[in-house]
Amino acid sequence: MLIASISLIIIAVAVIVISFFVDDKFADLEKEMEQLSFDVVQDKYKLERKMKVLEEELLGGTTPIHKVKTKRQATHQNVSEEDVAISLYQKGYTPSQISQFTSTSMDKVEQILQSANLKGNVANEN
Repeated sequence: MLIASISLIIIAVAVIVISFFVDDKFADLEKEMEQLSFDVVQDKYKLERKMKVLEEELLGGTTPIHKVKTKRQATHQNVSEEDVAISLYQKGYTPSQISQFTSTSMDKVEQILQSANLKGNVANEN
């Protein structure tokens, strides 16, 4: 009986020591889930920000937005970015402010505004 108890204790200690050296698969999965959760929260924040701009646009009673017609069919997201950028420019925001607010590159904002023929020289307004 004494030999069985000692052997069980030795096996238990060996299993505990081995458990420290085995890779934890759940830790990798947990990190991946945290990153995914962070990405979802960040995307939600951006969408809420864009929705707020659009709500202000609709409730503000401003004049209709001039939409840019292109030869290629634009996706829904691109049209939305163009509408928001044009609307903000018409309200007096500078292209650099529009770029920061919409999380769009400065070049893209300048391109949108130039294609809408709304401004003269963007570089002087920064």
